[in-house]
Amino acid sequence: MKIVKSAFALLVAAGFYMASSKTHAYVLIKEEADIKLIDGIPAICIPSRSWRSYQVSSLLVMEPYTHRKERWLITLKDDARPMKLRPGKCISYGSIPKGYQLGPHKEDSHYFSFETNKSYQFSLYRAGRFMTIFQTGIYEATFCLKEDTDGTVSIQKGSACPDSSR
Repeated sequence: MKIVKSAFALLVAAGFYMASSKTHAYVLIKEEADIKLIDGIPAICIPSRSWRSYQVSSLLVMEPYTHRKERWLITLKDDARPMKLRPGKCISYGSIPKGYQLGPHKEDSHYFSFETNKSYQFSLYRAGRFMTIFQTGIYEATFCLKEDTDGTVSIQKGSACPDSSR
């Protein structure tokens, strides 16, 4: 009986260890993404401090806090392999990488004319078997475009944007 209890305790400990390592590998919380302007186009980036590459299942741009349904969504095709985005690398708005397509609904193909001083939300979703159950935005950022007095447009995150406190 003592051997059975020891074996059971070992299995439980191994289960907790595996669960914690999987939890770290597939974080089910939202993390802050980096946002950059690449050739004047907003792009979402995996932070350089991230410790591993990220398999992308879909990418979403929308206006937060509105009742409008328009959004720009690209999703992984059923027969395609997800691209791996390494830390520090980005995907620009409007680009559709090989193996991806615009979302399945009419409102998924809205192309934004980004306006200054207006908030937008960029989200990256992870590909993987757990993510079909827990479709959680892993990397996400709210941003806006600001125009300086000399006409230069820059990208700002979160609290620097209007309506970011909602």
